[in-house]
Amino acid sequence: MTEDSAPNTLVVNFNAPELNQLALDLARRHCLTGYVRPYINKDRWWERGLSALPLAGDLYARSFGRRRVADPALAKLTHEAGIAADLCAAAVLRLPLLSAARRAARASALYMSVRESVARAAVDFVAQAECVVAYEGYALPAFEALRAHRAGRAVLNYPVAHHRHRRRARLEEIEREPDFASTWPDFDDWPEGHEARLDEEIALADAVLVGSSYAAHSFVAEGVPAARMRVVPYGVDLQTFHPPAASDAAAAAATVKPRFQVIYAGQLTQRKGLSYLLRGYQAFARANTDLVLVGSPVGSTVPLQAFAHLFRHVAHQTRSDLAALYRASDVFLFPTLVEGMPLVVLEAMACGLPVIVTANGPADIVRDGVDGFIVPERDPQAICLRLDRLYRDPELRARMGRNAAERAREFGWSAYTGKLRRGLADLCA
Repeated sequence: MTEDSAPNTLVVNFNAPELNQLALDLARRHCLTGYVRPYINKDRWWERGLSALPLAGDLYARSFGRRRVADPALAKLTHEAGIAADLCAAAVLRLPLLSAARRAARASALYMSVRESVARAAVDFVAQAECVVAYEGYALPAFEALRAHRAGRAVLNYPVAHHRHRRRARLEEIEREPDFASTWPDFDDWPEGHEARLDEEIALADAVLVGSSYAAHSFVAEGVPAARMRVVPYGVDLQTFHPPAASDAAAAAATVKPRFQVIYAGQLTQRKGLSYLLRGYQAFARANTDLVLVGSPVGSTVPLQAFAHLFRHVAHQTRSDLAALYRASDVFLFPTLVEGMPLVVLEAMACGLPVIVTANGPADIVRDGVDGFIVPERDPQAICLRLDRLYRDPELRARMGRNAAERAREFGWSAYTGKLRRGLADLCA
């Protein structure tokens, strides 16, 4: 096996970008035996026709049409499952006649059906694989089939910290911040036996793939041997996320910026430290400062109402639009409580923004005092002080932004897939 090759690999995914990138890389190297996942836009005739419709085409382009595979080799090897339930879940989430809670509950049940369909479909492609890389919750049937064949390696892709670590953190937050409990509904809609299923997937895996040391430590604390953990930080699309062009940067430098803009991107949930973010910004806020929250609310929006005067909410954005929002901002704020490895941090850094984060996921990427600041979790005062320092010191802000962009260039998607590909080769040697 050469340095650039990998074992013949089956990839099983929901829609995690890191596994999309792995499947693409393996397909181009002729090492992908199959890619099993929910619906993806393959640019088929009916998808082109749908895209051309006046109203439906715009809706499709902003939703399922964004799940697009442009590489012919990957498209040929991609096998979809659970399509009907996937489409129905998206429709349910947009039904205005249902309450937010009922929409979420029905969509969750449908997504569980998607998971079962994808997981079962993957079994048909196990026999040809030397390695199976599968998303958590989607892995069990393929891993069991792999063991039945008594050949090949199983790699579980786990995008966040261990589920029991997350559960404990959530219970702590319900006690600390009861008003924000409704924005962290994780586990409430899990079907009976789901947690045991995750435990079984972890037990069957030869390796557990995570994006950060923080996530890896949560598994080790639950008894998973450190030797089975594989930490590979995720990547960033450097073509889309980049600093302003030189001419734009020069024009901006020659103009006195009237406002100081703080931006957050991600789900609006207490898991991301939402209450601490809002209180930290509230303590800092000036007449010429703005806070922009980009992303979809999770659970109830009632807890946000008391802070509504502090921020501007922007719905989920395309990647290019999000990059433009980053470039129009001054600092990225992400005081997360439980994470895997947040892509949004790398994306903001790649656009030249200094970042204020906790160590809970981003610490492998962000250099404290160089690319921004790492603050203690659950600490609004620390957030306020770091925002104030960056607000008062434009030179520090500019220097950290340049450092952040340079640092992000070390984490393009090719770096991620290259490191993971070599890891798979070592595991299967």
